[in-house]
Amino acid sequence: MLWLIDGYNLMHAIIGPEGKRLPPSAFRLQRRRFLNLLADCLGADRARQTTVVLDAKSPPADFDLKANYKGLSLIFALGDENADARIEMLIAGHSVPKSLTVVSSDRRVRRAATRRKAHCLTSDQFLDLLDRFRNERRRQKAAGSPEANSVPARPATSSADDSAYWLDQFRELEEAPEVRELEVRDSTLLTDEEIARIQREVDGEG
Repeated sequence: MLWLIDGYNLMHAIIGPEGKRLPPSAFRLQRRRFLNLLADCLGADRARQTTVVLDAKSPPADFDLKANYKGLSLIFALGDENADARIEMLIAGHSVPKSLTVVSSDRRVRRAATRRKAHCLTSDQFLDLLDRFRNERRRQKAAGSPEANSVPARPATSSADDSAYWLDQFRELEEAPEVRELEVRDSTLLTDEEIARIQREVDGEG
């Protein structure tokens, strides 16, 4: 593990706090889209060296508590105080912390990383780095490398336009009829038919 990411901290840096207000099924779709985007930007090699830690008050409906998704190692911090506590444990237990880069804007996480001399990036800094990774993959693709880049390239912009670009990556989801339907109903209880339909949609994204 070379990259340790505070998952929801990064996700909400991209889409803002409004994602927290979605009903559970729509939130799961949003989370899956975020993970797709992250894995695509990192590329296969970096994804395999990346662990993403996410808060969990109950077992997630669409993942095991420890899962592998598109190369990413996912950890849902069920049973811990929160994801920050699990990240602290992972930093403390890392055999070579100086080789680790921790991605979070949370002060508690960053202090834990600094104590063990791990590298730190805020979520915003990491988004800039993802741009570099994506551009690198585009150059590799143009040179005939098998490493493909399925994420749309971001045109050169000022830093003020960064959040608009990342939000655009989620616009399709926000405008999807099934998400709007779920927002109107705002129900936390889903029928078996609804769960099966959402799972089909999520699988289609993968």
